[in-house]
Amino acid sequence: MTIDTDGFELLTVFVCVADLQGFTAAAVTLGVTTSAVSHAIRQLEAKAGVRLFNRTTRSVRLTEAGEVFYRRVAPHVGELKSAFKDLAQGAGKPSGTLRLTMSRSACTMFVEPLMRGFLEAYPDINLDIAIESRLVDIVGAGYDAGIRFSEVLQQDMVAVPLGERMRMAVVASADYVARRGIPEAPLDLLSHDCILYNSAVTGAHQRWKFVRDGREMEIKVSGRVSSNDSATMLHAALQGQGYAYFYDRYVQEHLAAGRLVQVLQDCSPVQNLWLYYFNRDTPQKLRVFIDYLKRELTSD
Repeated sequence: MTIDTDGFELLTVFVCVADLQGFTAAAVTLGVTTSAVSHAIRQLEAKAGVRLFNRTTRSVRLTEAGEVFYRRVAPHVGELKSAFKDLAQGAGKPSGTLRLTMSRSACTMFVEPLMRGFLEAYPDINLDIAIESRLVDIVGAGYDAGIRFSEVLQQDMVAVPLGERMRMAVVASADYVARRGIPEAPLDLLSHDCILYNSAVTGAHQRWKFVRDGREMEIKVSGRVSSNDSATMLHAALQGQGYAYFYDRYVQEHLAAGRLVQVLQDCSPVQNLWLYYFNRDTPQKLRVFIDYLKRELTSD
């Protein structure tokens, strides 16, 4: 195999060397000689006009310019490689077990309502869903993808926004509101019992975010009940244990039924839902799942 020095192959070699942090390892993976890989990188650096790698006898590392370039091109190289692989597979049906990790609220709001339709559309795909509150290393844990309400991910992950931006909601049972009253401003929550979320990432209670008069603010609330599980927190709110902080879509059924009352709507912020996955060799089963979610959530 030779390397085309004027096309997609140069970028493929660049991403492979960056991922494996070595010319020899990249050569083995690509099925070419180490000198061919080295020559391709020199050609790409000449086209770019900057050095992309710092090389020593023991290590190969991206330069600052190389890091920036890698973040831009790696996701596209992965998608193009997957597209070529699909062409080679012809009319083969997506199949296999799709292993996903997500929070309970993400599963309840987005995956569970669409699960039946997806499984009917792709009868050769199985779903294996793990409910976890922490941000998971999907590669190390063997997952195909994760879904979280945060874009703070490792740089070697691709983050795909799903659906509309989710508005947060401060809610409490009608009984609690009748007993303790309605906060007129976010700081009023400091005198209320609040149901706290334990962040599995930081180990601390999550602060509640608000936006008022164009300014963002965070409130460190307190209360007697805390959990890392949204279902447990919701149960506590319904029992009148205090105000809780959820995505409005997660509690819309209880709001509509009058079991929960929403307050501070004018300063509740919005947050995106993201699906994230490793940027190399995206399997066909994952791509059709992403396309299905995006299509259904957009139509919704």
